[in-house]
Amino acid sequence: MPDPMEEAESMQAVQTREATIRAVLCASLCNCRHTLRASGDERLVEVALEHLRRNHPAAPLVEDRVRRIVLSRAYDIDYTAV
Repeated sequence: MPDPMEEAESMQAVQTREATIRAVLCASLCNCRHTLRASGDERLVEVALEHLRRNHPAAPLVEDRVRRIVLSRAYDIDYTAV
């Protein structure tokens, strides 16, 4: 189930017509098959750390490792107003 905070941030980006959101698949982090989204890589690192704390408290939490994964595997999602 997607995190409500993550979903709210994505919806805000669409409503304010921001062109691009960054995303990363959780398979790279925790293998839970969620997709995390944020307005940029630094925010995406924060979202990923919060996701791990909330949904996987027993997982080893190393910010540097999470940052490397996000910076190497994040991709753009482009939103278009229709």
